Amino acid sequence: MKAKSFPQAFTLIELLIVVAIIAILAAIAVPNFLEAQTRSRVSRVKTDFRSIATALESYRADLNHYPWFDEAGALPASYNALSYRLWPLTTPVAYMTNVDMRDPFVNEGTEGNYGDEFPRYQYNYRNYEFFGTYGFTCWVLNSLGPDRVKNQGLKVELWARGLDNSPPERQTVIYDPTNGTKSAGDIPRTGGDTRFDNNI
Repeated sequence: MKAKSFPQAFTLIELLIVVAIIAILAAIAVPNFLEAQTRSRVSRVKTDFRSIATALESYRADLNHYPWFDEAGALPASYNALSYRLWPLTTPVAYMTNVDMRDPFVNEGTEGNYGDEFPRYQYNYRNYEFFGTYGFTCWVLNSLGPDRVKNQGLKVELWARGLDNSPPERQTVIYDPTNGTKSAGDIPRTGGDTRFDNNI
């Protein structure tokens, strides 16, 4: 009668090698996954900005100025929530059905080092027509970008025209993915009488 043969089990060394290979693959995959998430959010910002830009230019073609709603004084002038500034795009003519667009780089709260306690979660918008003293009519949309810190992106038109005389710590910094997807800088988009290169 033949003795029963049992399949051999893995040795401790073999198990350690398998665990090490899995750890190496995870170390490669996780950063790539996080980078892909950041790239996806940047793409979402750019897509949202294209949609808003189309609505803004249509609004200007019809009414000969860009929207800027501040007369009600419901919020301080320093706060620039998109749905507050751009609700005229939704009514009475619907250039867009909804302007409550969240900045994917801002969790609802006070991110951005703004120095106040107003909760923020939307993109920012400025209409330079209402700055008055500069003599040009344009608009700027801004996202905080992957660093989630205010880098003066709303002043990008002044920066592009050489009119920004702010101290170095308050200078405009534009996000550049070639510096790494987590690099500093805001993601702005401008329109109208602009000199900023939106393809940067």
